[in-house]
Amino acid sequence: MSSDHYQPFREWRRKAEANVVEWGLQSKATLLLAATEELGELTQAYLESRNEGGDRTRMETELDDLGALLVQFYWHLNGIPADVGVSDGVE
Repeated sequence: MSSDHYQPFREWRRKAEANVVEWGLQSKATLLLAATEELGELTQAYLESRNEGGDRTRMETELDDLGALLVQFYWHLNGIPADVGVSDGVE
């Protein structure tokens, strides 16, 4: 396991930025619904890994997807950092 404890946060921010570029600024409701879906997928990946010998890397992928959505939601609450390159006209 890497000793870089901040790597997941950098990855989540990178994915959040890519999401904004691809999908634009999404509403809080949309982000919460998407995060709920991702949490379900993370839970499914965990249960499959634990009970059925599923792929542990799928949990990391689902966690990255969820983390990115949570970063985007955080931006709604606290503003989008200037270096993301989009306006702060979030709902």
